[in-house]
Amino acid sequence: MAVKHPMNRRTLLYALGIVSVRSTLPAQVSITRGKVAVSKSGDSRFAFSSSQQAALSPCKLTAEDSSGALSAIELHVVAQGGPALHIHYREDEWYYVLAGTFLFRVGGETHILAANSSIWLPRNIAHVWMNTGDTEGKLLLVCQPGGFEKFFEEMGSEIAKVDAAGTCAKMKEVMARYGMELIGPPLSKPFRQQY
Repeated sequence: MAVKHPMNRRTLLYALGIVSVRSTLPAQVSITRGKVAVSKSGDSRFAFSSSQQAALSPCKLTAEDSSGALSAIELHVVAQGGPALHIHYREDEWYYVLAGTFLFRVGGETHILAANSSIWLPRNIAHVWMNTGDTEGKLLLVCQPGGFEKFFEEMGSEIAKVDAAGTCAKMKEVMARYGMELIGPPLSKPFRQQY
């Protein structure tokens, strides 16, 4: 005597491959819809409060332009300059060297990057970098998610308000507001020292 195995319609359709496998595929990234964002040479799409900040760190793509997906900032870095050793807890960063040569220390690794080279720095990894040249260097910094242009705005305006003795404390305060931690000195001199 044959034993009947109940099979519902859905099980039969899956067995025959008729039902879409869409529900088993990973979620697709939604496509950002919006306006085209153009930034020409010398332009900054973010309205920095000072023309000096706009010239030093022109924002080429804002979080608003990309629906929060990313920001792109052109960094003009003085000779032998760079940021202090720090960690980002919110942003992943991609750097593209536009001009000059830069040394990056990321975790326990050191990388020397010349023009037309790039490096991806995932969040939660301590890093520091510097322009190793004797002239100004330029980087394109892309941060994901967007909004990092607001850090540059606040850092530029807040640091200008304090004397040299209060700079480190003010930097820690501003960095903490943007999900960052200052953990050590720069490799040489701060990249805004001459300004």
